[in-house]
Amino acid sequence: MTITSRLLLCLALCAIFTACNNAPSNIETDMINIPGPNGPEDVDQPAITFEESELDFGTIAEGEMVKYKFKFENTGDAPLVLTSVTSQCGCTVMKNWPKEPLAVGEEGTIDVEFNSTDRDGQQNKKITVVANTYPAKTQLTIKGVVVGPQTN
Repeated sequence: MTITSRLLLCLALCAIFTACNNAPSNIETDMINIPGPNGPEDVDQPAITFEESELDFGTIAEGEMVKYKFKFENTGDAPLVLTSVTSQCGCTVMKNWPKEPLAVGEEGTIDVEFNSTDRDGQQNKKITVVANTYPAKTQLTIKGVVVGPQTN
């Protein structure tokens, strides 16, 4: 084998292996929803209904912790599975949520803590709940005003 053909073979193999790394690493949430032939209404599905989807904590001093439980119920007609609960910011942490399927009519909570340290001003934090519902994503919001220390 000549040097030119070896070089071409190496380049071809590099191109093939590099192309394999471009595959998407995340599975779309729509893949967990398998609707019937006439759409999502055609099959039994869970539904997540929150008592409140937004918490307005008002005005707090910088450094305070806000703790809240978002209460919800499976109002659908199939078991509900929460696959992930995430926030857009490290200052908002989800401490607890059901990891096992919830039966129809069963209730649960998502425990959330907001740390206002170094968060002066208006706050509007989003929490994304991904479940086997349609649509798969539900948004929760924590908002309020954080007042920093007074300077003289």
